[in-house]
Amino acid sequence: MKQITLLSLIAYFLLLTPVFAKKETFKYPAFTIPAELKKNANAVVRLDEAEFTVHSRKSSSLTQKMVITILNKKGEVYASIPFGYSKFETLESLKITIYNSLGLVIKKVKESEIKDYSYSSAGELIGDSRFKIYEPVQKQYPYTIEYESVSDYKGLFVYPSWKAYPGYLVGVEKSIMKVIIPSEEKLRYKCINFKDSISTTTINDQNIYQWGIDSLPALKSEAYSTGVLSQSPQILLAPLDFEMDNYPGSLESWNSLGKWSAVLNQGRDQIPEEEQAHIIELTKDCQTDIEKVKILYKYMQSKTRYVGIQLGIGGWQSFPAEMVSEKGYGDCKALSNYMKSLLKVVHISSNYTLVKAGESNNLQHTDFVHSYFNHVILRVPLQKDTIWLECTSQKMPFGYLGTFTDDRDVLCVNDDGGELCHTPIYTIEQNQQIQSGTFTLLKNGDAHAEISTIFTGIQYENIETLYHRSSVGDQKKFLYEEHINLPDFTINDYHFQEDKKQIPSSVLSVTLDVRNYASQTGDRLFIPLNKINRITYIPPKLENRLTDIRYIRSTEDKDSICFILPEGYKIESLPEGKIIESDFGYYQSNAELVGNKVYYTRIFRKNKNTFNASRYEEFRSFRKELAKADKASLVLKKITKS
Repeated sequence: MKQITLLSLIAYFLLLTPVFAKKETFKYPAFTIPAELKKNANAVVRLDEAEFTVHSRKSSSLTQKMVITILNKKGEVYASIPFGYSKFETLESLKITIYNSLGLVIKKVKESEIKDYSYSSAGELIGDSRFKIYEPVQKQYPYTIEYESVSDYKGLFVYPSWKAYPGYLVGVEKSIMKVIIPSEEKLRYKCINFKDSISTTTINDQNIYQWGIDSLPALKSEAYSTGVLSQSPQILLAPLDFEMDNYPGSLESWNSLGKWSAVLNQGRDQIPEEEQAHIIELTKDCQTDIEKVKILYKYMQSKTRYVGIQLGIGGWQSFPAEMVSEKGYGDCKALSNYMKSLLKVVHISSNYTLVKAGESNNLQHTDFVHSYFNHVILRVPLQKDTIWLECTSQKMPFGYLGTFTDDRDVLCVNDDGGELCHTPIYTIEQNQQIQSGTFTLLKNGDAHAEISTIFTGIQYENIETLYHRSSVGDQKKFLYEEHINLPDFTINDYHFQEDKKQIPSSVLSVTLDVRNYASQTGDRLFIPLNKINRITYIPPKLENRLTDIRYIRSTEDKDSICFILPEGYKIESLPEGKIIESDFGYYQSNAELVGNKVYYTRIFRKNKNTFNASRYEEFRSFRKELAKADKASLVLKKITKS
């Protein structure tokens, strides 16, 4: 009743106050947002309205209105929306208006206040793709920001798709989209987590599609989940036939998309004659094709560096191999094409391969032909093995892809078109962290530690920062702040060594002085058996788990630590061995006393898998068991002289 009375008073105030006499003077008052949409939300989308019009295969436009109420400081991430433009995309208009909590206009943003940036990523220097963005400086919450924009496109085969949620912790009041397309063209679409109907009508030889959704409560991020897109209602959109920069293509099949990509790069594989002679000389003593590939990969790495080039259709078309040879740089497309061209000189075939790179490798819909791709790598199918090459890094081990492009569907381009392939899935035997060490305990609880750790496969990336930091100061900073999990220690010495084979490995050795490793209580010392690789995270309790539980990769950790006990103490308590077996993982630990030493061993492995959301409490119990087992301590008692 109190809430209803308050809203009534505010509404009465709005009606009586002269400044609000005209209805159009205030919009989107924050107090009208339903309570269920503000629950767990940092922002609420009041309206997301888009109209996409296809005029022809060479021309289309997008009109958008986005209205978002920012509820608190954490919601600011949703207040700034980038609007891109390039040779193929023109931002015709952009209007931004800000309203206070009551819905009164407090600012109409001037064009001079909107910043203009070049799209850039690490190493990118050349490009004509830019974006405009406004960064609000409001201090009072809630406030509402309204964006109205119009964009025109010259040729497009990646249609702007629709998704209801912009991210976690955002409620959605209304989201709608309309697509208008000539009746002779075909709109292809795929509904994901969307069961409502799509209305279709035909007016003046145009097919009109429209759909929308109302009143979506905010989603909270869930541990070990498949991400917000796996929960969000969305519709992927794509044409059947398209044309970009006078290159016609079809999305009828993955093969036809591969053909279009092949045509884009046709005739761009010429290597200068002088370099051809050098390549033949480099590989003349090789006994196998894999030896040739390895030598030429190292040659390519030593000669080139990554520079992003996004000029015109360069977002899809590679620079000629001859230009890369001359300049010594290129983007992922150009460098992969250059490596492909080098291999062609020695009569080794390879596939220019389109991939969606990044950690999130679980949201591909291969039953719907669409461009999900943002990166290019190279596939080299040999008689006894298939080699995958990441061509943008001077330091990447030969034949290793890593977490950036492993375990996902990719489009391999050949002379006949394209075919879907799958990149390597690294196994539990390959993804190892094997740690051994000695802790020499002192009577005051301090310890001197010597620890050596082997990292292989995906776990090779656990200390990837060390590989790229040249200064001792930067390397030590990483070890102190990010890698070694001890509360108070000093690094006396460290060194690491890489082995850049196809399944790479590295060894990190450190010597430490650890203060208060053991805690003292009276005449007892409590010595934690596992403080350097301890499992501590327990997922929070949830009323209703929404997403499945997912292990992205298989890994195994093995620990073997020797504790040298201080003189004058005896064992009072030695933890029993522990085995925890579940399809969520396997855990085993054991402690054994031999003379004045305790040998502690531990194994923890988990396999790539997905578990139903209904098993979440069972999963939490498993994690609790792991955390409890890793807290095991050895108890020593001071020997008293009789």
